[in-house]
This record gives sequence, C-alpha cells and structure tokens, in this order.
Amino acid sequence: MQNNIRALLSILFVGIAFLFWAIYYPFHLLYQEQYLLFLYIPSYFFDKLSYPGGVGEYIAEFLTQFYYYPYLGALIVALLLGGIQRLMYRIMLKMQKNSIDWYVLSFIPSLGAWAFLCDENSLLAGIVSLLLSMGISYGYMSLSRQWVKYVYVLGVFPLLYWCVGGVCIVTLCLILAYEWLVDSISIKHKSAISLLMVIAWGISVGYAILHLQYPVSRLITGIGYYRFPTLIPFSGVLTCVIVVLLAGGVVFLPLYQKYRSLYWSIQSIVVLTLGAGWIYSATSMKKERDMAYDYWASTCQWQQIIQSAEQNNPDTPLSVVCLNLALGKTGQLGERMFQFFQNGTDGLIPDFVRDYTIPLTVNEVYFHLGMINTSQRYVFEAMEANPSYHKSTRCIRRLAETNLLNGEYKVAAKYLNLLKHTLFYKKWAEETETYLYEEDKINSHPEWGRLRKMRYTEDFLFSENEKDMMLGLLLVHNKNNRLAFEYLLAYTLLNRDIASFLKYYPIGKNMGYAVIPRSYQEALVYVWTQSHPNFQGMPWSISPVVMKEVTEFATHYVRAPKDEAFFLNRFGKSYWYYLLFRK
Repeated sequence: MQNNIRALLSILFVGIAFLFWAIYYPFHLLYQEQYLLFLYIPSYFFDKLSYPGGVGEYIAEFLTQFYYYPYLGALIVALLLGGIQRLMYRIMLKMQKNSIDWYVLSFIPSLGAWAFLCDENSLLAGIVSLLLSMGISYGYMSLSRQWVKYVYVLGVFPLLYWCVGGVCIVTLCLILAYEWLVDSISIKHKSAISLLMVIAWGISVGYAILHLQYPVSRLITGIGYYRFPTLIPFSGVLTCVIVVLLAGGVVFLPLYQKYRSLYWSIQSIVVLTLGAGWIYSATSMKKERDMAYDYWASTCQWQQIIQSAEQNNPDTPLSVVCLNLALGKTGQLGERMFQFFQNGTDGLIPDFVRDYTIPLTVNEVYFHLGMINTSQRYVFEAMEANPSYHKSTRCIRRLAETNLLNGEYKVAAKYLNLLKHTLFYKKWAEETETYLYEEDKINSHPEWGRLRKMRYTEDFLFSENEKDMMLGLLLVHNKNNRLAFEYLLAYTLLNRDIASFLKYYPIGKNMGYAVIPRSYQEALVYVWTQSHPNFQGMPWSISPVVMKEVTEFATHYVRAPKDEAFFLNRFGKSYWYYLLFRK
C-alpha cells in the first residue's frame, strides 16, 4: 500500500510539473530553444568534450532542441524533475533504510530544480549535471567491496568532473557523508576514501586549470549552467546544498511507527507550501507574456497577438512593439493603435540596445518594413551579444533570409548549411537552398518577393535619431509600402509631431483606404478644432461619431483640463488622451 502511495505521489508530481510547463510557462521553453543551435556533426560533440561539463551540456542541448514543441519540452523537464526526486529518495534509503518515513522530503531538491529552471537564463545543463552526479553517487553507495570503491573513486570521479563540471562537488559530499555516517567501520577506510576523493578532485580541477583558458572560479563552480558565465543563481546553489544536507540529515531524523499518516500529511503540507512559494517567487508572468508576444511575432501569428492584447492590454515595451507590428501587418495600425497602451516611439521602433533579446524582437519590425540590412544588423548583434556564446537557430535562419534577399548567396548558403545539420530546421534549410541564385523564384515568393520590392537598393547611413526620415526614404523607394506609411504616421503621432503628421498624411491618398483610419481622423479633427469654431469647410471626411466625441472632449477640457480620471474613463482609447495626458 505504501509503495503504491509513494509511486502515486511521484507520478502526480511529474504530472503537475508537465502541466505547469506545458500550459502555464510554455514560452520559457520556446525562449530556450531559439537561443540554441544543436548540430548533428562530430565536431560539435568533440568541441563539448574539450572542457569540464561539456558532456552534460551536450545532453542538455540535445534535450533542449525538443522544446521546439512545448508539450514535448514540458514532458522532458517534468521527467528530469521526477528523476531527481526518485534518485534523492534512493539515496536517502542508502543513508537510512527506514527513510520511507521521510519520503515527502525527497521532493524538495526537485522543487529547487524547478525554481531554478523558471529563470530564463538558467540552462538545462545544470539539471542534467546534477542528475548525473546524484546517479554516480547512488552507484557508489550500491558497491560493497572496499577495493572496488577505491577503483570507482579514482576512475569514475575524474571522468565525472569532465562530464558535469563543478556540480561533481555534490558527488564528493554525498560519498563522504555516506562513508562517515553510514558505511565505513574503520577510521582508516574513511580517511582513505576521503583522501582519495580530495586527491581525485584536486587532480581533475588542477589539470583543467593548467590546460584550459578559463577563469579558475568557473572551472571549480561550473561553466554551462547559467547563461551569464560569471553568475551562479542562488536557487541552483541552494538545490545542490539541499541534496547534500538532506542525504546527511536523514540519518539523524527520528523514525515513527504510530501516526504515520499524520506525519506524512504534515510533511506534505509543509513541503507543498514551501515549494509552491519558492516556485511562485521564481516565476515571472510578465516575462512569459513578453516571450509569448516575441514568439508570435517571429512566427507571424498576428491574430494571436491581437487577440491576446484584447484580453490583456500589453504594457511592456517589447509587447507593445509586437502588438503594433501585428496591427500593421493586418492593416489595423492606423485604425486601432490607440485602443491599446502606447509608450511613445519606443513602443513602435525602439532604439538599438546592446543586448541579446531586445534587438532580436526589434529586427522583426525592420524585416517586415523592408529594412533588410538593419534587420540583419540587429539579428547579428543579438546573436553575438548572447552571454553564453551559443549560436541561435532563430538568428541563423533570419541571417539566411536577409542574405538571400540581398543576393549574398554564398553567405546565405553558409547559414543554410548549419541549419541542415539540425533536427527541426533541416527541411526548411533544404527548401530554402533551392532559392539560391534563382532570382525569379525569389521574386515570386509571397513574402520574400514583396520584401525585395520594398527594401532599400542604395547605400546610406542609418540614423537612429531620425527614424521618420528612414521610413520616408523607404516610402520614396516604394510608394506602395503601406506598412512603412502607417509606421511613418504612427511615429509622428506617438512623437506628438502634428506638423510632420500633416506633412506626411497626403502621401497615403493612393494607399487604397476606403475610410480614413480612426487615429488619423482624431489627429486631423484635433488640428481643425484648434483654429476653427465648427466643422464647416473641413477638407477631410471625418466620421460624425468622431466629430461628436471631439466636441465632447473639447467642452469638458475647457471646463476641467485637469480631470484626467474622466478623460481616461471616457476617452482613454483616443489619440486626444494620449496627446494631452499620456506622459
């Protein structure tokens, strides 16, 4: 009966973890996948063998590529977390045969690993390495002959260090705890094993220090567990410490025969409460939403972006960037942009930031506008700014596209050749390869053909501070670039540059608008009311609804210009509110 309960608890834990990552936190998995380029070539594997922790990193990256399908990624993460729990329990049994009484405590390291992975910069290599370290420790505890243990320590531990890196210290501590607290019957044997462990660890680390050009601190603590090499997340360190303390501490925990169900219930409540709080504090739904918008933008799921924004108005710079792009791609930017939160021109085309996330999102805007070279620069900078030095499938794919559009076929072929050695991008790379040197085929492509017509064909210096001029040059090259036109007018409106808006507005007379978009009407009627007492003689076809609303707005503004609460409630989705009240 108790075995069934324990098995049920483990299965339940894996199920809950799966649901969390598959439904509640899937875009963190997709985020990890896009910053990885796992290649099925021998040189990639041998490169991983060249430094401590590379094998664990290779296994982790192999698994991470399956995050391409979030449900499959969620299953992988859930099984790894479940594996840590089961191994922890097995180790506890080796330390104390009656550890069944404290079975629930074996979930704590898995909860710590769960919290560790909630950080978007935590890499799966840390979890895989911990799992391997715990497995090697359990293997040692299963040995009975002393001489076999000596050979195991001298032969396996240096190999373990090279496979998992600094996390091998967990194995060292677990073996020492086992020997000193449980197994050894003589001080001589305990001392011998301790000495051999320290020597094996010292030789392993010393060899790495002498032969590899890595900081000593990284060779001791680990290389590939976190995206930022110089940082070690507290949740990761704490999880490793808990594994060691729990294994050693279970020896001293009391056993109980009576009221076992009561004690199990108390343990479950405490562990569940602490674990839920730990995971909750580690999660960030704000980042998850930003990652969702970015993913949808990168996969051209425009309606999904708009539907999400209608349910929960985005209020972060990156989410607003993606929303405005989605509105532009669906022909709704001029009509609906002020129905959603706007944070100025930074929510339209942000300035360049030397980072590995923001430029990757902003590149989507430039790419779809037709600014191919700027998109290429942003993507390349994003990939090279990645602090983990990993290449990115998303970046490589976009670089292949931009070079293809620019006619740089040799460069495009180089990027496509990399993708041909991946699992999920191979088919796309092989199909795209058929476009190399095929001008007519590229021009007939529904997306690439359009972008080739829209892109700049002459060299000039791109100015971050004059984006309206850059958009204007794009329109000069192709007067049918409706997205560039709407972005140009949106830029002037968000910048509160009414004079430039009036200057550029006539360019759109041949853009095929059946009705003047709402935000343009609001700007035009605002200009008219500043110098005219009524609407007679107005040269634009303004909706009667807009004229009625601007009259109400103006009337109340004259009476109570500081009554922002009223204007927010009544006109919060108008350009007039943005113009006069939005900071």
